[in-house]
Parts: sequence; C-alpha cells; structure tokens
Amino acid sequence: MPTASVLRFLLSSSAALALASVAATQSGSAPAGGMVVGVIDVIKAVEQYPRYIKLRAELETSIGQYEAQLQEMSARVDELRGTIQVLAEGSPERAEKEFEYKLALQTQDYRRKAYRERMQLQDLRNTLSVYEDLEYVIGVVARRKKVGLVLTKQDIVPAAGPIADLASGEVQARVKAYDRRQVWFASKELDLTGDVIKELMIPVPDRNSPERAPNSGQDGKE
Repeated sequence: MPTASVLRFLLSSSAALALASVAATQSGSAPAGGMVVGVIDVIKAVEQYPRYIKLRAELETSIGQYEAQLQEMSARVDELRGTIQVLAEGSPERAEKEFEYKLALQTQDYRRKAYRERMQLQDLRNTLSVYEDLEYVIGVVARRKKVGLVLTKQDIVPAAGPIADLASGEVQARVKAYDRRQVWFASKELDLTGDVIKELMIPVPDRNSPERAPNSGQDGKE
C-alpha cells in the first residue's frame, strides 16, 4: 500500500499528465516535452470482440459436453451403490459390484480433475490469444491517433444499497477493484475504447502475419 506522500505524488502527477493530454488532444499536437495519453476499458472491448465471443461459445460447448459425461458417470456410481445395498454381504456378486463401484469412483474423480484442468488451460489459452490481438489493435489505434501511452480504465458501478448493508464478499471485491485501478478519471477525449472496438470488428491479422511482427510499425490503416 503506497504511503500518503507517495499517493499524493502519484495523483498529482497523473492529474497533470491528464490535463496535458486533454490539451494535446484538443489542439491536435502533443505538448512540448509531454505526450498524449489514452485510456481503454479492456473488459468492454474484449466482450464485444467477435473472436472472443466465438472462443467463449466453443469453450462453453465443451464444458457442457464434459459435464454431461460426468453426469453419466455419476449416475453409474449411484446405480452401483444401489445394487450393492440389495446384495447379500459376503456374496461373490456383492464383492464384484463393490470392486466396480470403487473403480467407478476413482475414474469419476480422475475425469473430473482432468476435465477441470483441461478447461482451465483452454480458457487461459483463449485469454492469452485475445490479449495478444487486443495489444496489436490498441497499437494500431494509438499510432493512428498519435497517442504515446494507453492506460487501462475500469468503470466501477456504485452499489445499489448502502455500504453498511453489503455482504463481506462484495465489499472485498469492490475494494480489490479500486486497489487495481490505474485510472481514476479520464475525459471522453482520452477514451479510445470505441475506436478499439471498431478496429476489432475488422478481421485482426494472424499473430504470425508480417503486420504483427515486432517493431514493424505498420498498422495498414494510415
């Protein structure tokens, strides 16, 4: 947690930079010794990205299929449990069903863990891929608008009721959201979210294409 003096310095510096950026945006040129700053609502941009929507739908379909398989396995476990209860203790038939039951339980636990890990990994891979696309598109928009720095902004909607009435989990979530906040205020002139979303509607070049080579400096939209 920053000290009070460090926090005041950061806030005063951010305010000065934001004011300079507004002036630069309105005049069309960066101030001497400064730069134009832009902000973007990453969550809003990503949620409207067609490729992200497609990847999310595919993942949800896979999750649904895996859950259906787990339900079938759970039904088999329940069936074996019920069969064991009606068989005579010590009988060969009961011993065989008990063995099948233990094996089914082990298989169910293994599959559940494997499915969860597989889906989590796929979700992370999708997220990484989308972030790489977003990074490229933000660069395209920033260079076009002569923006030298882009920061993440996140709107936090006030709670409907009094803070005193909020549940502990919601209070913690809101405090963490403020702790992670990079931008506390930005004028509409600095917001690049709409421009980034428009660019995301155009097919984004493949990550291995020449346009996305490091330091290529090309955006193809000049």
